Parts: sequence; structure tokens; C-alpha cells
Amino acid sequence: MRHQTILTIPITVTRHSREPLHEQIATQVGTAVEHGLLARRAQLPSTRTLAALLGVSRGVTTAAYELLFTRGYLESQPGSGTYVAGRPAPRQPDGRSGRAGTTLDARRLTGPADRPASTRPPVPAGRPGVLDLRPGQVDIEACPLPAWRAAWRRASFHRPPAQPLPALGLPDLRRAVAEHLARSRGVPLAGRDVVITGGTAHGLRLVLDALGLRGRQVAIEEPVPPALHRAAGGDLERPAALPVDRDGARLDGVGPACRAIVLSADAQVPLGHVLSAERRRAAVAWAAGSGGHVVEIACDAVFRPTVSQLPRLYGTAGARSVLVGGFCELLTPALNLGYALVPRDLTATVGRLLGEYAGQPPYLTQLALASLLRDGVIVRLMHRLGRRFATRRRIVESSVAPLRRIRLGAANAVNTEVLYLPDRLDPRRVADLALAQGVRVATLSPYHFSGRAVPPALVIGFGHQPDAELRLSMAGLVDVLATAR
Repeated sequence: MRHQTILTIPITVTRHSREPLHEQIATQVGTAVEHGLLARRAQLPSTRTLAALLGVSRGVTTAAYELLFTRGYLESQPGSGTYVAGRPAPRQPDGRSGRAGTTLDARRLTGPADRPASTRPPVPAGRPGVLDLRPGQVDIEACPLPAWRAAWRRASFHRPPAQPLPALGLPDLRRAVAEHLARSRGVPLAGRDVVITGGTAHGLRLVLDALGLRGRQVAIEEPVPPALHRAAGGDLERPAALPVDRDGARLDGVGPACRAIVLSADAQVPLGHVLSAERRRAAVAWAAGSGGHVVEIACDAVFRPTVSQLPRLYGTAGARSVLVGGFCELLTPALNLGYALVPRDLTATVGRLLGEYAGQPPYLTQLALASLLRDGVIVRLMHRLGRRFATRRRIVESSVAPLRRIRLGAANAVNTEVLYLPDRLDPRRVADLALAQGVRVATLSPYHFSGRAVPPALVIGFGHQPDAELRLSMAGLVDVLATAR
């Protein structure tokens, strides 16, 4: 299935500026190419998609692409799309570019329309077992099995290594992850190294250990997945808590002892809020003023086109920023493989700790993931999951809509939803009632760690269940919510 390419850099258009809109767009894209934020061969959105993202006419984006083709920043691949050609060659004395020119073809600027995701056969009503709506599970059936098998088969052809694995990870996988991050997120790579870790939580603890930080020296959002707040605090200590509202984590309560703030800027879990532009700038200012570090938890499961216009948190803080992520949400939690993008002056310490922890994923796992990244399987899977999650979110919303006393959380969460209950309802009792009806859900309490009051709420994961099964699960849960007293 073809998919829409998203925008990985922030572009702003100012309608009252003297500079034409298409010139503004072309200038910002060209600058991103010059500074390496758009890597060579990175695919750009179609003119139709870009126009919708920026709120301008398609004629404006077509004119912008014409300028970029003329200036040598873009090239076309018929039937595929528009790609970054790299930094243009110096112009010749006669004004021509050193790179062979291209002729604009309207067909190459038009992306294919998204086709609806395929539907699944209905799940029989008498399906045995408990329907599990707890978060943290993956859509195993979305994984392209032939590509998965091919990647592991190719990995098995390699001879076993005669030496211990490199502390930072296999060079082939590190390069593949770096290219993936540059193309999918537009992150700057200069002066930074990719380190392969045992997953997101493992990578977070590794980075904080390299910085020598634990407990109250670290502040993290609350609520947050338990594995992350445990990793942030250390073995026996709790981190400081950053309350979250609709603009993301509040930074006004960062204490003087804090030397690192951990933020999920693009998709806070479980609430789904996106860190606002103002608070992103506040995080960068805090790092500059305090000498602390900003550790961003990446959203790796799907693309987030709604955040493309916000300033990138990672990289804006320069050498004081770290990006931590993983591939478990995409493929399987059993993979235990992630990454950290760290400043180069931190690389040696991280490598030493990895050697001490023996925390590297297995050799064949690293080879297989490198293959999946190089072949574009991961990018295609992210697009596929984005479509599936959007469909399943609508199922959740329509199921709960008749229950006026139940309030849903933000619509920005990736594959998790928070259901706020009336104050008089005990979430644990509601969860027990749901389990008695064959539906397993989580409560919000495990996501809190500071001792502050926890709102009465359930937390469900909806991305892993097939559509028909999700409808069945939500029907059972809604029955419980409608009658619970």
C-alpha cells in the first residue's frame, strides 16, 4: 500500500510578509538541506500533502518545488515521488548549476491517494479467553511476515562473530538507525553518535548513568509508563515529577538540584499531549541556563505529522540534548532493542557502561533489524500502523460517546486512551468488574509515582487488537461503565 510522506522539518509561512509564500517555503527547505536536516534521498511530501499541512494552495507548493528543482535541491523519481538531491553543486559562471538540470513534471509532484486499510473478518462472539485492553502491546499481525523472515534468513548467513560485539553496537545497524532517524525525524546527526541499547528504558538509564544522575537530579513527566519512571530514578530512588497538562510537561517546578529533564515531546504517554512550542523553548532555555541535559523519549511507533510545525526539541539544545527510543512498540517487546543518540563527548562513557552491563542485543537481532531498516520495512510499517491506530481510535471514541459521564483524554495519543471516571467510581473496582465480564484494563495509578492524588481513570491500549475484536472489547467495557455504581 502506498502512503503519504510526512514533513520532518518545521516550516512556517507568514502571509503578511513581503516575501511570496512559495519563496518562504523554498528558502526553508533549501536551508534544511544545506544544514543536513534533510538528508540526501529523503522523500518529500507531494504538493497536495504539503499544501494541506501548511494551509496554503497547491499552486503555492508547486511553485516552491519548481524553485527547489531549479536550484538543484530536489530530484524526481518517476512513479515514486520527489526526493532531496543533496546540497546543490556550485553554480557556474553562466549561472547554471553544476548538477544536470531537471524538468518539472506535474505528475511527479502528486502523491498517490491513501487507500483505506484492509478490513478483518469479524471475531466470533464466543471467542474464548479474556480480551486484553491493557497498554504496551503491539499489533503483531501488522508485521510483514515475509520481510521479517527474509531479514532473519539473511542474518543467519553471516558467520558467528569471533570477538565480542562492539560496545556501541554493530556498525551496520548504527548506520541504519542514523539514516532512519535523519529521514523519518529530520534530526541533526553532526557531533552525535548512535548507540544500540536494550530498549527505551534501558537506554534512558544508560544515558543517566553516563551523566552520573539519579533520583531528584532527574525530572520526568507524571503520569508516565512505570518502566520509564523507574529507569529515571534509579534502583531505589524516585525522580522529581513534572505535572502534565494539555500543553505537555510543566517546567516551572524543576528544582535546583535537577540536572536532566526527561520529556516525551511528540506523544506523551499515556495522556497523549504534545509539548507546546513555548515549553520546548523553555526546556532549551533551562538546559542553557542550568548546564543540564534534555533527554527526549522518541515516538517511534508511528509518524506524527501534526507535530511537524513545532520546533524540534532534540538538537535545539545542542550538546545538552539526548534522544532515546526503541523498536519494541513497532515489532515485538521480545526484541529488546533500542537506541540512544548521544553527544560525542558522552559516547566513550556510554560504551564503557554498555560493556560493563553486557547490555547489547544479540548479534542476529542487530543484523536483522539493520536489514529491516535498510529495506524500508520499518518506515512502511510505521505508516501502516498510523492508519490502523487512527481507525481503532475512532472505534474507541464512537463506543464511549453515549456515556456522557465518561471523559476521554487527548486525541493525540498514539495507541493508548485514558478514560476519566466520575469521582465516586473506584477505578480498581471498575477494572475488576470489567475482568469479570472478560475484558482486562489498566488503571492510571501505576503511571504515578510522586504520591500526589491520582484522578480516577482507566487506561486502555487499542492499537494491538483487530478491529472486530476491539469492538467486542469496547462493547463489554461500555456495558460495565454504564452500570457501575
